[in-house]
Amino acid sequence: MGFTGNVEALSGIRVVDAATMVAGPLGASLLADFGADVIKVEPIGGDESRTFGPGRDGMSGVYSGVNRNKRALALDLRTEAGRDLFHELCSTADVLIENMLPAVRERFGLTAAELRERHPHLICLNVSGYGETGPLAGRPAMDPVAQALTGLMQATGERSGRSLKAGPPVADSAAGYLVAIAALVALFAKQRTGEGQSGSVSLVGALFHLQTPWLGQYLLADYIQGKVGNGSNFYAPYNAYTTRDGGAVHVVAFNDRHFVKLARAMGAEALIDDPRFAQAASRLENREALDDAVAPWFADRDRDDVVALLSAHDIICAPILAYDEAVRHPQIQALDLVVDITHDELGPLQVPGLPVKLSGTPGHVHRPPTSLGEHTTEILSDLGYKDDRIAALRAERVVR
Repeated sequence: MGFTGNVEALSGIRVVDAATMVAGPLGASLLADFGADVIKVEPIGGDESRTFGPGRDGMSGVYSGVNRNKRALALDLRTEAGRDLFHELCSTADVLIENMLPAVRERFGLTAAELRERHPHLICLNVSGYGETGPLAGRPAMDPVAQALTGLMQATGERSGRSLKAGPPVADSAAGYLVAIAALVALFAKQRTGEGQSGSVSLVGALFHLQTPWLGQYLLADYIQGKVGNGSNFYAPYNAYTTRDGGAVHVVAFNDRHFVKLARAMGAEALIDDPRFAQAASRLENREALDDAVAPWFADRDRDDVVALLSAHDIICAPILAYDEAVRHPQIQALDLVVDITHDELGPLQVPGLPVKLSGTPGHVHRPPTSLGEHTTEILSDLGYKDDRIAALRAERVVR
């Protein structure tokens, strides 16, 4: 029996997303992409990420990027009525995602043990900077701190330069994907046992694990990967080369066959016979001389012409693009990695699409990023609240 119609793999699963910032909300969005009913529970004043960086009409790009496909409820957990309402919502949910610090969870009666006792069916996932054990557990953290602690920052930058953080929040994003994986694993286990469980995902753990290829080099061979800029300690040529129009193209020729193809595409067959570049080991040993030899060829041509020519010769390469060009690139568009959607207040928007492609349960973006408290009335009505009670809760500033 095959898939029929528009099947949503997680239809019938409810997720309470009480996390703020990036990691937890991103994980919840991934679940929503495949059909889960995700209810974003925000403080009365809103998720702080709503105000981070550039945006439009009161919604930041950061918030928009990680909060698609949800319904939104604004709730004050500092009030007893707010906490009671939160527990009502949890009683109807399969998964809870939150990123409260331990002291906050204790103050609100939302520790893993308390949630387990009150909602044994619930999968409770905490997102934190450092995890739930160890000397740094419970301390606040953000993305660059995780980059610093896990070795990524020390391994990033120019060879002779200072350590640099990666530009985008890679620890937050990595943790977000692991939140989704943790929820799916726990849901699968619940199908077998009928029980929920608690779990945690940390920025440090996520980013450390993201580096397993380089970490494996140290654990197996005592090799500490140093800063290499846009190059490599294992292959040459492997670098970004500046083009005539001010652009750049990154090229990878990681074995003899690819190097020969590159040299012929450039019309630089003499490089093939140069003893300094005859073998992979000698190319690596003389990588600076090799870069100096090939760089003028790039500098005499425009970026897109270089990419077209090298691609025609099956050379591994890509133009270095800023986000404004990346979203318009035909490959990004072909993968539907940016999708159009309409917001009731902001009008037409573009949001990130789905990076996972499944034939039977493809998922889709069906809701724009939410306005603060956009679905409060709808969600409370689903819980059986009457209009007068909802109005009273609003008047008491329990909900918004």
